[in-house]
Amino acid sequence: MTREEDDRRMIEEILRLLCQSQEGGQPEASSGLAAAFVQFMNEMPGGFLIYCADKREKILYANQALLRIFQCADMDEFRAHTNNSFRGLVHPDDLDEVEESIRTQIAASQYDLDYVEYRIRRRDGAIRWIEDYGHFVRSEAAGDIFYVFLGDATEKRARSLREKASLVSEQQELLADALAKANLAITSKNTFLSNMSHDMRTPLHAIFGFTALAKLNIGSQEEASGYLDRVEAASRQLLDLIDKVLEVSSMSEIPNTQNAACDLRYILTDVYDFLRPQAKEKDIAFTLDCGGLRSPAVFADQEKLHQLVLYLANNAVTYTNPGGHVSITAELVRDLPHDYAVYQVTVADNGIGISPEFVEKIFDPFSREKNTTLSGVHGIGLGLTIAKNIVDMMGGTLDVRSEVGVGSIFTATFTLRLQAQPDKGQKSNAAAGVPQRILLAEDNDINREIEMELLQRMGFTIDPVENGKEALDKVTYAVPGFYDLVLMDLQMPVMDGWTAARAIRALPDLELSRIPIVALSANVLESDQRRSKESGINAHLLKPMDLALLLQTIEDLTGKKRPEQAAQQEEA
Repeated sequence: MTREEDDRRMIEEILRLLCQSQEGGQPEASSGLAAAFVQFMNEMPGGFLIYCADKREKILYANQALLRIFQCADMDEFRAHTNNSFRGLVHPDDLDEVEESIRTQIAASQYDLDYVEYRIRRRDGAIRWIEDYGHFVRSEAAGDIFYVFLGDATEKRARSLREKASLVSEQQELLADALAKANLAITSKNTFLSNMSHDMRTPLHAIFGFTALAKLNIGSQEEASGYLDRVEAASRQLLDLIDKVLEVSSMSEIPNTQNAACDLRYILTDVYDFLRPQAKEKDIAFTLDCGGLRSPAVFADQEKLHQLVLYLANNAVTYTNPGGHVSITAELVRDLPHDYAVYQVTVADNGIGISPEFVEKIFDPFSREKNTTLSGVHGIGLGLTIAKNIVDMMGGTLDVRSEVGVGSIFTATFTLRLQAQPDKGQKSNAAAGVPQRILLAEDNDINREIEMELLQRMGFTIDPVENGKEALDKVTYAVPGFYDLVLMDLQMPVMDGWTAARAIRALPDLELSRIPIVALSANVLESDQRRSKESGINAHLLKPMDLALLLQTIEDLTGKKRPEQAAQQEEA
């Protein structure tokens, strides 16, 4: 008896036993029924396999459909191709995973078909994917076996992958579209804010400018001067509201994380000096204590720190009644490894205080316990919101303790990197000389008139132009050193200030290309200021013009005293 005949006899016996189990009857003496089953399985459109559930996994039977899947002409070719084992049927790279999956599924349920997908290598070398539905059977007569239904799933799998890829592509397109719309919304918001700021700051610039000019010209007319002081105060109040609205609206922008060297004592003193006149006018005892501020030289965002302290201290002065007191205390509370330290800035007052109910929402935008009509204090409830946002950006905390009629204590805690201790023997010496000529680029006639008049009164010679292209041409054809500085508006026709600044920085004459450029603009968003820095602009100042700040900036960038100061020093 040949091996094939022996295997067929075993298969027929297995089929007879399976048939007996299914029918619930006794086995027939004839093998005709088993033969009919064999013929039926051979004519099945899908592959069918029976193999031993032992270590070798010997193949007992494979139908004609399975032979076609493997491109084998007969069982001899199939046995030779698979080494007559299920292990030889599965691609070697998938075998361990397939057998582990089958074992797991058998252990989980003895009544369900297990399902696996794996690759095979056909007799012609082609790689195909197979879907395998199998089941384990334990039989005393035939031993432990697996019977398996197999189908070629290569096209189905490829179609599924294409559909998934298409779905992923659609999702990516949807995400890209959503991102584009979000960016468009952000751009639209920033454009609106920028335009609103520009359009509101331009007339404010004129109000401040003409007020300053009028005060310079009215001499001793005290009553008129008082009126102008009130105009200026109202303008500053409006400007403060605009600044705070823009600050809160731009909180979604990427924060400035490029920390620079700065001095905490200087920041605190600057805020103290700024608010001291307001506190004096209200007869408020206003103190600053930096005694615990060892190592004040740090790396930080100086502008944000200044805003933080200013908003906290201004809030305290604003809501403290005449005769009260406000204190600012700064200290280094804990040293950390790697040149870091924890700092605290505390602003305390004995003002009107905050109710327990309102403390919980004190940092919410536009939150005020009493409106302007009831409290008599102007504001829109944004200062503390901005302060909290700044502390959050720094990774710190802002705590508040308050009692109605007793006062409030705000404590900001944050971590900063320390600077190396400076050499006390080193002193800074300003360069000698006096700046004489400023190139002023401003398209607005009123603004140009104001800026020229104020700067000329300070002793400068002003060369005015109306757009960035004219400014570029002036610098390009100037003798090096002719202009000490360019004062540049940003939103101008023909060529804007950013483009002009980049073009100046690209000039082949190195001395001309390095001329200090100061932006004086109503573009106040942080993104506008980053753009100025990226364009090569040395300083970005805001309209309405702060004359003292502008003069200090000119002095810092040129290293020269302004003509008026230089003349006074010579007389002295």
